[in-house]
Amino acid sequence: MDSTAVETAWHILEITGIVQAVLCALWGIYFSLFILALWATHGKPDVSSKRLRIVTIVLFCNLCAHLIARSLQFARSRILEPNENEFFKWGIPLIVIGNVTTTFAGLCSDGLLAWRFYILFGRKKWALYIPGTFVIINALLCWSADAQHLAAYHHYEFYENTLLEVTLQITVAWGWLMFVINTLLTGAIVGKIFITARTSRAPVRRYETVIKACIESAMVTWVGLLLYEICSLAPNGHVVTNYDVGYVMASVIPVFFGISQCLIVMRVALTNEMSKNLGKAVDANTYNSSVGSRPSAYTADSKTVTFGTDSDPEAVKAYGYGIAANYVVSDNSESHPLSIMPHA
Repeated sequence: MDSTAVETAWHILEITGIVQAVLCALWGIYFSLFILALWATHGKPDVSSKRLRIVTIVLFCNLCAHLIARSLQFARSRILEPNENEFFKWGIPLIVIGNVTTTFAGLCSDGLLAWRFYILFGRKKWALYIPGTFVIINALLCWSADAQHLAAYHHYEFYENTLLEVTLQITVAWGWLMFVINTLLTGAIVGKIFITARTSRAPVRRYETVIKACIESAMVTWVGLLLYEICSLAPNGHVVTNYDVGYVMASVIPVFFGISQCLIVMRVALTNEMSKNLGKAVDANTYNSSVGSRPSAYTADSKTVTFGTDSDPEAVKAYGYGIAANYVVSDNSESHPLSIMPHA
């Protein structure tokens, strides 16, 4: 091998090694959150928990395939003198699998974010169809580029000289459009949560509102996309070659999608569980009042109710029933399976 070929091989090995290291680090975080998300939805018979559990498992399987594909790419890049069939036997299939899984992970992440936007904005039709349309169009755009890699089997010279650069530029367009979609939806959700918290009559702690806004708006995905766009604009970026800093972020960005998805699933599942428990507490509160037993205290900071027989009825009405009712999912919770905002 000449010096240029050796240098190119080492460069590819270095970049794929960086991808593998970052993927493994992020995968550890994602896997922990995946287990917690399954735990949060385990044994819940309601429709929303079942759907969230299915989406979580499907996305996990997709990201497993993505990790395996990138790992095999790293393993194959260690071969300094590959045979003539290496690119067609391993290269193209691994590229297609890695790209398709990336696009599918983005579709799941954006789809869940669009659904949360739809829920928070009162289930208006425009809140579902407008973002949903852009999410689907963006996914189809990138999938069309992913499929074009298969042209290497029949028109290799055309693929190498023209088509490869086109597909990579489409990937850049996919990233920018996804970044715009997430910026608009994330900003709208954060604004909605803060406005609702400010106008709500129930006491809301500020840090809880911030955490709720960050999780519900898929802030982790937005940060990952921001890093991806910065890398795509770097001097050695632009994702116009298969192995540069933009390629690194394009390879690891799906795990950001998975982390956001698990956080949203845990938040929705645990919030619904807390709402059900508070609903039971209010029902018991009403029953005890009807037989002469009344709540004795309500702790506003912890949002818990303790029961006794010595409390003032007016205090019960002001602090017990009123505040608890603001945090209980209404009787039509099945029609709002993912509702998380307190009822004013």
